[in-house]
Amino acid sequence: MIGLIYAAPYLFVDEAICFVAEDEEGVLGYVAGATDSRSFERHLELNWWPQLRKQYAEPQGDPAMWTPDDHRINFFHHPRPVPADIVQAYPAHIHMNLLPQAQGQGIGSQLLASWGASAAEKSVRAVHAGVSAANEAGLKFWTARGFEPVREDPQGGSRGTVWCGRIL
Repeated sequence: MIGLIYAAPYLFVDEAICFVAEDEEGVLGYVAGATDSRSFERHLELNWWPQLRKQYAEPQGDPAMWTPDDHRINFFHHPRPVPADIVQAYPAHIHMNLLPQAQGQGIGSQLLASWGASAAEKSVRAVHAGVSAANEAGLKFWTARGFEPVREDPQGGSRGTVWCGRIL
């Protein structure tokens, strides 16, 4: 389910930039993002979420009893736009996921550099990343690479979101 939110939709959007890292054993991780977050959100609302809403019924009952996938399915039905001030200052966005064996080896930095170079070719001036407030290692990764925390949203994601931005 998580891939239906943070990976697959980028393969179907013109303003997306995606790179994959792999070794002889397979995929190690990826970076994906869109050069225009609002346009991306509109595209998802018109072309991505409706299919998933038909395929996955909205979860019922007490959200405290939902599984992680129930929360993700709920997101299909009720996606939250990125806060307006974040998109205004940092119009593009980026996601990255690496398998544990790929972390700490420079692969994330290489993916980020590739994404940034491609974004610069498309005249992207600033980018944001939403980091789970519970993901200390992720926040350390982004801030070590020039992303500044610009807003904390305790209601974002399952454990809160720290919005980080970077001028390219």
